[in-house]
Amino acid sequence: MIKIIIIAVITYLATSIDEIPMLFMLYTKTSNRGKGKTITAFYFIGTFLLVGLGFLGAYGLVQIPVKWAVGLIGLVPLGMGIKMFIDGDDDEEKAMVSAGKRRTLWAQVLTITFTLGADDLGVYIPLFTTISGWEIIQMLIVYAFGTAILCMISYRLTKIERLKEFIEKRERFVVSIVYAAIGILVMLDCGTFAGIINLFHK
Repeated sequence: MIKIIIIAVITYLATSIDEIPMLFMLYTKTSNRGKGKTITAFYFIGTFLLVGLGFLGAYGLVQIPVKWAVGLIGLVPLGMGIKMFIDGDDDEEKAMVSAGKRRTLWAQVLTITFTLGADDLGVYIPLFTTISGWEIIQMLIVYAFGTAILCMISYRLTKIERLKEFIEKRERFVVSIVYAAIGILVMLDCGTFAGIINLFHK
């Protein structure tokens, strides 16, 4: 039991600790004020959908594409960041009128969660092939607690006034850079650029 808990804690930290800046940005955005519960709920959903894919992959129920192809999902936040940098994201009145604003938020949370977690399947799949029964339940419990703590830490950071004020003053540029960086880092980590280059050199 202790062994599985330790493994679960280590793997969760290794795959999720880098998501704190993303959560902080989502909680801090002016247009997301009062929607912390929505962000948290869909971050949970996105995380456990990824874990579910890991279990499916571990037991051969889905075909996971080559790693560099998985990294193509990084184009989504990269595009979001570029669009936000060019067009801005401070038209609050228009955002409030838009009936799709709420849908945009949950889709945004799920997209970023999947983007950051796509390469984690490379950890989840081999790990999940080694556990079964009660061990699976233990691991899911640890992941649930870890996700809750991660959200709490990220939300607490928004209470640091100087940090919050800095983000609010430069929201358009900071958020766009973070989103674009997420996309680029995911593609670099998955070897997407090298994979695309190799396609043209065959």
